[in-house]
Amino acid sequence: MRARVLGVLRWLRRLDEALGALTRRPLAKLDPEVRAVLRLGLFEAADLGVPPPVATDAAVRLVRRLGKGSAAGMVNAVLRRAGERWQALDSSATPDLRLSHPRWLYERWCSAFGREAAVRMMEVNQTPAGLWVWWANEAEARHATAGGLWLAPHPWCPGAWRSPADAPALARAVAADDAYAQDPSSQLVAHVTAALGATLDAATLLDLCAAPGGKTALAVRLHRWRTAVAGDLRLGRLRLLKATLARLGGAALAAVADAERPPFAPQAWSLVVLDAPCSGTGTLRRHPELRWRLAPDAIATLAARQLAMVEAARELVAAGGVLLYSTCSVEPEENERLFEEVPPGWAVEPLEPLLPPGTPAVATTAGGVTILPAPANDGFSLHALRRLNA
Repeated sequence: MRARVLGVLRWLRRLDEALGALTRRPLAKLDPEVRAVLRLGLFEAADLGVPPPVATDAAVRLVRRLGKGSAAGMVNAVLRRAGERWQALDSSATPDLRLSHPRWLYERWCSAFGREAAVRMMEVNQTPAGLWVWWANEAEARHATAGGLWLAPHPWCPGAWRSPADAPALARAVAADDAYAQDPSSQLVAHVTAALGATLDAATLLDLCAAPGGKTALAVRLHRWRTAVAGDLRLGRLRLLKATLARLGGAALAAVADAERPPFAPQAWSLVVLDAPCSGTGTLRRHPELRWRLAPDAIATLAARQLAMVEAARELVAAGGVLLYSTCSVEPEENERLFEEVPPGWAVEPLEPLLPPGTPAVATTAGGVTILPAPANDGFSLHALRRLNA
């Protein structure tokens, strides 16, 4: 059922376009239950390969069970014709409609990355994300492979693995705390964190928006820190963070902290990581509902809050230390535009030399990198500033 819900959300705009042309009343004015059954029936036939007569019959029976039997005839008539309308959109629709994305988002991506890249990102977003993990320790990985689990390495993120032939077995390893599920682009933030730590003397790490904790736990495993502290605003998320660190052996303290007003000593941390709350436009294949919730003006609102967090985080960095900023957004306003004006006493810290070989990074105008959504990774952006020695 989860796959069906996410699939309908991914294809919502195209589904509604195909269905809306066949209903007498506007789709938005139909009973919500009837509208949901129509969307599900068409999705099953168009994307899941269910024979159209079978999907139509199931939809008619479902709408009756929901107490909407008066709509059964309409559901039957619409779904018998909707498949043809769906197919026609392949040749007649604009890319944003054909690939079920908001028009404004497609135009924004065309402006930022070019039409070809925008279409490619939308195509990626229409496919379910794969399960990628890093292992709690090498012994667990060896045990899994000895038990017959075939693991395939990620093309560019070290330590990231998937099991193309047996994803359920890999999911069971995650449930048993033998491995941690995390997209490779998110894992990359931990790898860059560790690489930066290696450039610092007696490195102290402060991760300001750390929940659910996988990034912090991996960063602690990859580098030995003199002190590591992970914070998050909400107590519930902090509990999740502490549980993650405990399961995965992350030697880090956890504290409730507001990243806009962090309760930590100023200029005392050699590395401050700010994985800021964002629009999430790099993760739309995992969270397809975001594309329908997000409004164009929300990005500017988010950027203002992110800037406040950046300014607060800078105050915590010691002389010679680094601020590493990341988001799972690909929007320039939430990333490079926050760093295009380097404040006095700071310098851009180049990140490209720290990336694993083969990382498909796009250089930004502010000296950072953006990784666009691709079949093997979500979209992410990273930027860094170093406080110059006094």
